[in-house]
Amino acid sequence: MQLRISGIIFINLFAINLFASEINCSEGFSFGADKKSCIKFLTTDEERKKGLMFQEKLAPSHELHFLWSDSKFRCMWMKNTSIEIDILFIDDDKNLILEKGQPYSKKKICHAAKVVIEANKGELSRKYNLIYE
Repeated sequence: MQLRISGIIFINLFAINLFASEINCSEGFSFGADKKSCIKFLTTDEERKKGLMFQEKLAPSHELHFLWSDSKFRCMWMKNTSIEIDILFIDDDKNLILEKGQPYSKKKICHAAKVVIEANKGELSRKYNLIYE
């Protein structure tokens, strides 16, 4: 009986370690509350201006959260960004608007938002079950 209990505990610990190793957060990112994504919070003007510019890739399940203290008209653009991404705008009323970010586009993508989340193409549409505007 004791051997069987030890085996069950071992299997459970193995499963927990296996899940924990599925996602490794890149430097500067930390686990999100769901433990299924890695998040980097951008709270200063300097951090928000840089965003994903000049980055060659964004690891799977990694998100940038652009945070402001109020909901205003926010514009994002892809001029110096080579990665296809989802851009999710969230306003004070928790309205969600999902846009596609096209690499190197100079078109400004603007909506009212207190939070803007960027992730690899398709990740936010799947996570939040949203369609693109």
